[in-house]
Amino acid sequence: MTDLRGWGLPEQHLLPDAVVAFVDGELSSTAHERASTHIQRCGFCAFETYTQLQARSAVRTAVAPTASASLLDRLGAIPQEVELPSAPDGLAITEDGQFVAVQRTDKPAFGTGPVLGSSKPLGSQGWFTGRRARQGAGVVVSGMLLGALAFTSPDGSDAPAAPTVPQNARAVFAGTP
Repeated sequence: MTDLRGWGLPEQHLLPDAVVAFVDGELSSTAHERASTHIQRCGFCAFETYTQLQARSAVRTAVAPTASASLLDRLGAIPQEVELPSAPDGLAITEDGQFVAVQRTDKPAFGTGPVLGSSKPLGSQGWFTGRRARQGAGVVVSGMLLGALAFTSPDGSDAPAAPTVPQNARAVFAGTP
């Protein structure tokens, strides 16, 4: 990302997939040429390419792993001997191996309930006659009373003050017939 290319954009490093494709010879000739030019100028990508070349040669020269016959026999017997868990609730597997949702028969399907407006009105089923309803009404009334008490003060300081009558006003009212 150090030098700028023709459009003024910084040059990017090669993606790991591009490095692997370059080492394995899977790039087109144009892409291989561009990657090769970049690798010659970019030390980071050159190191990544060298590391990938080492990994490739190590894998190609490695001896193929082998497993013992008893391990292979035990692995092959898993489908017959091991008890597999049951399918999750509401899911099943078809014969071709696909998961499908299974509709429960003990619950009605969506949309099979009563028609809108055909049930009893709210409150007619005795919902507001129980103990909880009475307690709820008590809480509401208590809250209203506490709210009213919060807006008034017991010493009457919020009450409007009585108008004061000047001293000379009494003499004026007393002298009028």
